[in-house]
Amino acid sequence: MLKIKDLHVKYGSIEAVKGIDLEVGDHSIVCLIGSNGAGKTSLLKAISGMVEHTGVVEWNGENISSYNSVSIAKRGVQHVPEGRQVFPGLTVFENLEVGCINWRGYFGKPDYEKELEYVYTMFPRLKERRNQLAWSLSGGEQQMLAIGRALMGRPKILLLDEPSMGLAPLVIDELFDKIMEINNTGLPVLMVEQNARKALKVSDYAYVISQGKISMEGRSQKLIHDDQVIATYFGKHWKSSKQRL
Repeated sequence: MLKIKDLHVKYGSIEAVKGIDLEVGDHSIVCLIGSNGAGKTSLLKAISGMVEHTGVVEWNGENISSYNSVSIAKRGVQHVPEGRQVFPGLTVFENLEVGCINWRGYFGKPDYEKELEYVYTMFPRLKERRNQLAWSLSGGEQQMLAIGRALMGRPKILLLDEPSMGLAPLVIDELFDKIMEINNTGLPVLMVEQNARKALKVSDYAYVISQGKISMEGRSQKLIHDDQVIATYFGKHWKSSKQRL
């Protein structure tokens, strides 16, 4: 279980995260929704050791607040960053191979065929394009590659930052189906997502962040029908159709 207690992140004099408490239980999908600049990405970066912070990040009972990103990744906390950030000059296969460095080492010999086969089963298009350079993939394929790279790292939790960014609606539907399928294997997910309606539909629990603070939290199926959430994130035009969910 992931527990965040009184987490603060500052960039100079600007406080991006202002004392957040958050939990992700075993086998669950938890989403974090909010507007641009609310502090969502900073929160994920703090969890994975990418930015300085104060407060407590606890993973399976261990305080990892002071650990660096390598140590955190070795404990199974795998971060899929905003914007995908695949290695454009490497092939699909090489990008996936990079993902297992945290347990295999840079020049390690342990076999990763089991992990690779799982990724190819989850995302068949990556197998079809395994020798293709990552820059030439579509946006949806690059997002699959970014998630696949994290899966190669033997994750015990996935941190997903804006997985639907810049993708077409049909691709988003396919991608979220895959996220749910991955979660159904027992892997917990903490997901930052601007597509609030989609995030709430697939998640178990949700936090709403505003100006660096949690302004609302609860079961996702309750929040998706909350008038304040609808007005803020879905638009007034959607309110009359919420019974169709």
